[in-house]
Amino acid sequence: MIAAGGVTVLVSERTGSGMDALGGGRLEVVGGCLGAGGSVVVWPHGTEVVDEEPMTIDVPGHGIYGLGDEVEVGGGFVLEHSSQDVRPGPFDIAGVTVPAGCAEHDVFLAR
Repeated sequence: MIAAGGVTVLVSERTGSGMDALGGGRLEVVGGCLGAGGSVVVWPHGTEVVDEEPMTIDVPGHGIYGLGDEVEVGGGFVLEHSSQDVRPGPFDIAGVTVPAGCAEHDVFLAR
C-alpha cells in the first residue's frame, strides 16, 4: 500500500496467476483509493507512484497513467457489492489491506 497525495494506492503481492477479465476505465479516486471506472483497483505487483500532483502511476507491462486517463488491465472482481452480502471492511486482498472506506466500493484485482 502506497499513500501519496492523500490517495491510497493498493498494490498486490507478486502472483503467478490470476483471473482474465478485462477491467478498468477512467483512472480516478474511489473512496480514498486509486481506482478506475468507479471501482477500487488493487494494482499489479510493481506498480509505482510516478508523481503525486497530479497523481500518476506506472503499471508494469501497461504504461504510465494519470488521473482522468483511460486504463485497461486484466484481472477480476474480488469484491462486488451488487452480488454479495458484504460485511463492512477492511478486507485483506492479495496481501494488501483494503481500508474500510475503499471497501465500500467494488474491488478489482489487477494482474
